[in-house]
Amino acid sequence: MEKKLSTQNSRCRQLLDRGQRDPAGQKIPAGMVLLNMIGSSRPRRFVLPESRTMARGAILAAGALALTILAFVCLPRHLPPPAASRSLAAATLYARLEAGTLTFRGSLPTEAAKAQILTRAQELYGQRHVRIVDELVIDPNVGAAPWLTAVPAVLPVLGHMSEHGSVIIDGHSLVLSGRVETERAKSALLSEAAPLTASGLELENHVLVAPVVSSSPSLQARLDRVLKQSGIAFESNSAKINPRGRATLEKLIPLLRREPKAVIEIAGHTDGYGAVDYNIQLSRRRAEAVRQYFITRGLTNRFTAVGYGATQPVSSEKTKAGLHNNRRIELRVKGGADL
Repeated sequence: MEKKLSTQNSRCRQLLDRGQRDPAGQKIPAGMVLLNMIGSSRPRRFVLPESRTMARGAILAAGALALTILAFVCLPRHLPPPAASRSLAAATLYARLEAGTLTFRGSLPTEAAKAQILTRAQELYGQRHVRIVDELVIDPNVGAAPWLTAVPAVLPVLGHMSEHGSVIIDGHSLVLSGRVETERAKSALLSEAAPLTASGLELENHVLVAPVVSSSPSLQARLDRVLKQSGIAFESNSAKINPRGRATLEKLIPLLRREPKAVIEIAGHTDGYGAVDYNIQLSRRRAEAVRQYFITRGLTNRFTAVGYGATQPVSSEKTKAGLHNNRRIELRVKGGADL
């Protein structure tokens, strides 16, 4: 800046010394020249160039973009996670007719579904003086199931079985258990259960064909005596038979070997803790483990393995002893030519 001023001062002195001439050749007075120079050297008003205005706009836009990205990245970390979609449990049903009592247990989604089942049961068995026990639970966490509307039409199958019959639905499978006298009666019973299998349930048929005979009191009594002294035990939450359970099985084998034509149901039971379908599957696997053990030891009896889960408790107590008694394997003599 100082250099520029020095240059202008030097120019002023030269012009004042020599003067200037106008286009006509007349000499311009030095004073006029000086005034002209002063006027031309006036400071001008500062105007922000257009390029700087654009740069400022770009900076502001970049700042806004950075704040937006920061909000998307950081804010979700401080916000509560979205609520997970609620998964509904499967509806379950257990119905058993035995000794003049029809018992219903399970979890249903609505009062309407429960009312339809109980109303139909009363129509079918009320005049037979059958006592109906309602232990069904309405659970809002249970989802609707297509088989629910078919249950009332299938309830007659319970009355077509000898001594006792049961229907178990764990949400995925249909377990029919009981006894009929002829193959024809069994075919008719399975046809009556067709509406349930048509709804998507997988049938597990444990219906036996055996004439009604007086089962051997001695065999049943001896089996019960052994099991009362020492039950068939398993590893916790497993179908693996532990050493104490194998010792009990070895006591049962000689009794069954003397009655090779006896028809035996191996019934698995659990306590009431855990999901209904899990308990049914666990009790079924345990009963099957016992059946396989008998077969590997050479027994030729006709065995069926059925899992009842926690649907047939022998104790309502929530004590350690009560729960232990409910976790059990039962051997039920169903018939046989030599009995």
